[in-house]
Amino acid sequence: MIASPGELIPVSDAVVAGHDWPLALSICGCERGLSEQGSMIVIPVLISIAFVIGHRGIVPTIKRRGATMDDPNVEARVARALLSGPATIRDGATVADMDERGNMTVLRPGTNEWVCMPGVEMGQADMCADPMGMQWFTDLVVMRKPKPTNTAPGLIYMLNGATQHSYTDPFDTTSPPIPIGPHWMLIWPFDAEASGLSTVMRDAGTMIMFAGTPYAHLHICGDPWAGNEYHPGDKAVWTMTYDQRA
Repeated sequence: MIASPGELIPVSDAVVAGHDWPLALSICGCERGLSEQGSMIVIPVLISIAFVIGHRGIVPTIKRRGATMDDPNVEARVARALLSGPATIRDGATVADMDERGNMTVLRPGTNEWVCMPGVEMGQADMCADPMGMQWFTDLVVMRKPKPTNTAPGLIYMLNGATQHSYTDPFDTTSPPIPIGPHWMLIWPFDAEASGLSTVMRDAGTMIMFAGTPYAHLHICGDPWAGNEYHPGDKAVWTMTYDQRA
């Protein structure tokens, strides 16, 4: 379907990369959009986006009106959102704000299937997600469904770090926040007992977050692109360190 400027695309009609995408995408910037968007941040750009079934990603057609990326606030949010994902996906990622109802306002259109969000609308962490990761995230944070509806594994990057109220209860929003460093998530219901992985939050390594719930997933601390690549002829350097006793 083709979205008219300022139109809110219904959840059932939003299709990205051949998957149902449980988000309503707000294409804002026309005259009627300013008063109808409520608390949403409206970016002054006239956009029409075609969602094509089976297409790899979002296909944008843009007509600019007024300042967009020239706005330093928008530019800063876009830059921060993109830094939450690896460099390999940044150039083509769509950058958008999300409100508490799951409606999204595009800050920068993209050409691949990734969506990066600066996290300002919902108080969530900066993140980049593929379609299955975004579906899982929306099921949990926006729809608060008893279990996620993604039918294949998804990926979510939070390489700027985050805070989490609980690593056992996916719906906990009141416990004291737990600071978490850069990490990324493989979104699939891994079984902690079968995998032998930890179920306790840690500052390095890997754990099963929300273990024993339908939202269990693999939580991997650090940047997946850390370290050096191997090339033929490279020499291995083995190192070992000890923590000194007090």
